[in-house]
Amino acid sequence: MATKTVRPKADPTNILRGVDWDSYVRMRNHPGNGHLRMSYLDGTLILVSPQFIHDRYGWRIALMIAEICEALGIPSQCTVSTTLQRKGPGPRRGSAKEPDFGFYFRDNEPRMRKKDSIVLEVDPPPDLAIEVDNKADSSKALALYARIGVPEVWRYKARTKTVWFGHLVGDGYESIGHSLNLPRLTPSLVLLALDRIDEIGESAAKPWLRDWARGLPDPAA
Repeated sequence: MATKTVRPKADPTNILRGVDWDSYVRMRNHPGNGHLRMSYLDGTLILVSPQFIHDRYGWRIALMIAEICEALGIPSQCTVSTTLQRKGPGPRRGSAKEPDFGFYFRDNEPRMRKKDSIVLEVDPPPDLAIEVDNKADSSKALALYARIGVPEVWRYKARTKTVWFGHLVGDGYESIGHSLNLPRLTPSLVLLALDRIDEIGESAAKPWLRDWARGLPDPAA
């Protein structure tokens, strides 16, 4: 009788330690785990199953960015929970993360326009990654993004409605008052836009966001 191959499945609340890179990749590729977000750093694997509040605000931030880019003529390419993986030199070394949303801008957008996958050995990481906190604390994800080389990260806390901008300096992130990639935006302006979307809805917010973006002062001007 042939031996049945058993593939690992994951519990949505698990933090697994001592996981080698190849085992993480098998778990990530297993079709039964498609609903889970996975983060990996040097043998520690975190598994999360996002809730609606998480997805709602992630999408609204991405919508805001897309409409602002449209209004200001900034080339952009969005990624949605795409797995970013950078293997390290040993069996338990490496970093992998799935941003809620990511964006390529300007010079990197044409490079990624026709890509079917992101391979960090040859492709750049996204210029901006969006992390939405619901119950988890995404500050722990910054070490993963730093290892991957993402230049800018925004963290939005859905329950307290606060946002933080950080840019990569060395092997960590420092707080910034204006976005590197969208310099007209500050954390307070992002919160203002999200409040407006809450009031009028996502469809009505699209033309409002474009008009609003054109009126924002450009600190680089």
